Order: sequence, then structure tokens, then C-alpha cells
Amino acid sequence: MACGLLLLNKPEGVRSTVCVAALRRALPGRQKVGHGGTLDSTAQGLLILLVGGATRASELVMGLPKIYDVEIRLGEERSTDDYSGEVSFSGPVPQDAAELAEVFLPSFLGTRLQVPPAVSAIHVNGVRAHALSRSGKEPVIQPRPVRVTDIRILSGPKEGNDTLKLRIRCSRGTYVRSVVRDLGRRLGCGAHVSSLVRTATGLFRLGDALAFDELQRGSFSREERILPLSCLAAQYYGYSAEEETCRMLLAGKSAPLSAMSFLNPGISDPGKKAAVLCRDLFSFGNITASGFFEPKVNIPMEA
Repeated sequence: MACGLLLLNKPEGVRSTVCVAALRRALPGRQKVGHGGTLDSTAQGLLILLVGGATRASELVMGLPKIYDVEIRLGEERSTDDYSGEVSFSGPVPQDAAELAEVFLPSFLGTRLQVPPAVSAIHVNGVRAHALSRSGKEPVIQPRPVRVTDIRILSGPKEGNDTLKLRIRCSRGTYVRSVVRDLGRRLGCGAHVSSLVRTATGLFRLGDALAFDELQRGSFSREERILPLSCLAAQYYGYSAEEETCRMLLAGKSAPLSAMSFLNPGISDPGKKAAVLCRDLFSFGNITASGFFEPKVNIPMEA
């Protein structure tokens, strides 16, 4: 049975659940398949699918930073904050929109409170916000902390073209649609997402992803395309351990870092989170102040 991650280039107009079902059909037997964070059907780009025991690592993948390239249509705010919604506000686009955006963008950096879109998967009193919105009710969504570590203009509006292109690097839970909505309000003209592409999740890149039509046809090498769980160790503090230490981890016991070999510094919250590789085990957990590794998730490499 396979156990690992498959990088997929999800096309616009296809739901993430459809991609999960397509991979499940392409694999022999009845294997468990999940994902490491959905993409809206109106978005495209990198979707990480998880196979077998790797489905238990979904939180690890979701916790990685994301990079998006977003195309923004200035002059209209829409009910969904992307092109699929109804126009809720329109205004004239400032002639110096690109220059004004450069002034406003730094205020989006760092940790800040963000109100998710009304059409989103956020729960409001146990009901999805998008279900409330589409039933005609106005969901009251509380702002949530998100983190944006980089935001920059790729290209600005030109004469006769009210399109602005941005690149955003952000944390889990950040809604790019909300960033665009809030920027449009700062500019005073309204704005919505006209195109959204996820280009990276952690160290995983869109350029390495499988095309969706290849997945549908099943015309791909499972050995080459399904990455081992060990590739997740590069995303966090990574260690390797010998058999005796691994038996401790498998039993749910903490083990001293001094008994392990350091592999890499990782990219995501390395001060607290780490992955330990054993011959047949992938262990993920926390680093304590006293220099121990506390296992939280243990996954057999071939599970």
C-alpha cells in the first residue's frame, strides 16, 4: 500500500474533493486518500494529496506557509470577493492605483486580524458561512489572526486595464480574497479576485506538480509521483534516530535530542516543531525547553 504525498496542479473550476476522488480511483485497491488543505474551485495551482498513512499528516501540511499569485480586478467589490459573486460596490479606479497600493501593502504584513469572506468554510454557530450566505442570511464572522510575511506587486494597472497582480506569502487560514477586498476598500474603488494561483506550499512547488488530466487518465508513475513522508521532515526541524530511540517514540515517550542526529533547520516554526525519521517510522512533535522531543503523531512509513 502506498504512503506519501502527491503534488497536483488543480485546474480552475475543479473542486478539491474531485481531485481526491480521482486519485482514489487511480490507485489499486481501496486506499485512503485525503488532502493537505483545499483550494477554492475558482482557484488553481498546487494541491497536496495524501495517500495511506500520510492522511494523518494533514495538519502538518496545512501548517506550512503558502505562496499565491493573485490577479485583482479593481473597480468592483463582489459578494464572494472573487469573480463568481454579484457586484456589491463599484467605484472609479484611481489613476495612481499602483502607487497607492505600494503605500498600503506594508500594512498587511505581520500578524493582523482578518475577517474571512462571507462565502467561506468558516463555521458560524455550527453552520458553514457559505451555507448561511447562500440561504440569504448574513453571516456574522469574527475576525481571526493571520500572518502575511511577504506581499508585493508583480504588475500594476495600465491605461485601459484595471488589473493589479500581487504575490502573497502567508500563513494557514489566510484568505487572499479578504486581503484583496480590504485593499480595494483602502483604494476606495473596490476590488475582487479575478485569478488565484497557489504556487507553493512550504518547499513544495507548483512546477513539480502532476497535471490533472494525467491524474484522471491514471497515466503517471506512482513510484515517481507519490513522495515519501520523509520529504516532510525538510519542512520542519529534522532529525534521524536509531532503533532504540524510535521504539521510545513509537511507545509515545519523549526522547532527548542529544540521542538523535540533526538533519535540517526547516522553514516553519522551527523553534517548537520537529520531525524525526526512523527506518520505518515518521514521528512529528514538539521540542521542549529541556531539549526533548515529544511525539504527537507516529506514522509507519509504509502504512
